Amino acid sequence: MTVNLQTDIDIQIEKLNQMLEKLDLLEDKTNMIKFITIKEFAQIRQCSQQVAQRIFNLPDFPSENYAKQKAVELRGAKRMVQDQKR
Repeated sequence: MTVNLQTDIDIQIEKLNQMLEKLDLLEDKTNMIKFITIKEFAQIRQCSQQVAQRIFNLPDFPSENYAKQKAVELRGAKRMVQDQKR
């Protein structure tokens, strides 16, 4: 039985390139996710932090507790605000 080392290396290089492409796609997707705090939300909505806090505390608002502060994924917050305007 003969093993062609060059072919095996080429196959491994091709697999590695495919894995790198998948990693790049994953990194692109993670860069699309942006969390904002109550303070940032208040600035975007041009409201007080107290009003933003009340919004964050609504049961159907998609906020999460991170460490000692609340945050919301930006696209989720936009969707929620748009739905409320309808």
